Amino acid sequence: MNEYSEANRQSGRRVKGREPLVNRLFLAITVLYILVSTLFVVLAARGVSLNLPLVLGLISGELVLLIPAAVYVICARPKLRRLSERWKLPIAAVPLLILMAYCILPLISLVNVISMSLSGENAAVSLLSPMQRLPLWVSLLCVSVLPGFLEEFIFRGLFYGAYRKRRVWGAIFTSALLFGLMHMNLNQLCYAFVMGVLFCLLYEGTGSLLASMLIHAVYNGNSVLLMYLMDETSALEAESAALAGQMMGGAAGTQMLFILIILAIAALVGLAAAGGLYVAVVKVCGRGPYVKLLFQKNAIEKRRALAADSKSEGPAAAVDMAEAEETGNTKRLWGPFLWGGVLLSVGVIVWNLLAL
Repeated sequence: MNEYSEANRQSGRRVKGREPLVNRLFLAITVLYILVSTLFVVLAARGVSLNLPLVLGLISGELVLLIPAAVYVICARPKLRRLSERWKLPIAAVPLLILMAYCILPLISLVNVISMSLSGENAAVSLLSPMQRLPLWVSLLCVSVLPGFLEEFIFRGLFYGAYRKRRVWGAIFTSALLFGLMHMNLNQLCYAFVMGVLFCLLYEGTGSLLASMLIHAVYNGNSVLLMYLMDETSALEAESAALAGQMMGGAAGTQMLFILIILAIAALVGLAAAGGLYVAVVKVCGRGPYVKLLFQKNAIEKRRALAADSKSEGPAAAVDMAEAEETGNTKRLWGPFLWGGVLLSVGVIVWNLLAL
């Protein structure tokens, strides 16, 4: 055995059993959120009002993500080009993806209504309500385009990109859970988790982060457009509060059950349509073999072999041997750093529920 092989073997032995380095990023995001929230509470208790510009208030949540992510990229130096197997989409796939976004909406709405009954809040309304004082294009930029790019870069690029080298479905569900927990409230946690799972499947079906970025932006943009179409934001807030109250009360139980059944039927129809569109997108992108691997044993090893043999995906699809040896000797995703971030974020969610 030569010195190079021995060094690689010892390096692989050192990293065996370690959780992914990116787990520290989620802990940093959670800690920064807690610190910023605590600062605002302390200032409010002392009668100090920061009077932040409206645009800065809209993107403050994205800044809490951006700062730790930027530090992580600078320190850990992940190979950014390899966060996506391809950085382009076939033109024919774009309209199919937009249609998919609207087909998924009934499912997200159903999960949203159920989570509202559990949490008694509609977090999206409270976040979006100040937007009507801004031009539409500014709101779309702050609430649709920026989150669509940044959140997908972090959770489907950095997190899922690191996890999928170790496990398949564990990577999908763990990255989706972190995406939900990042919102720090039960209402958005529920439907963001569902969206996170769908976005990971979408990445596997296209091989491109641009696909999930597009659907994420379309979904957020749809909420912005609906908000601007409302005559008064207060009417939407009252409707949401009444809906949550009816869901939690027994007087209108039959009526709400009927509404849930209608939403469930619409969600099933929309999901079936989205499934058909997904198959079409996979064919357009030539990703059929990769999607089939999700349901096979030794999927990671087979995916590496498939990527190594493929010349159409570009250099990002080829995994170098050093990286394969480093991540291939353990399937561990969870560890102290991730557990710390998850427990802190769950604590924040519980605290917010108790404060309602």
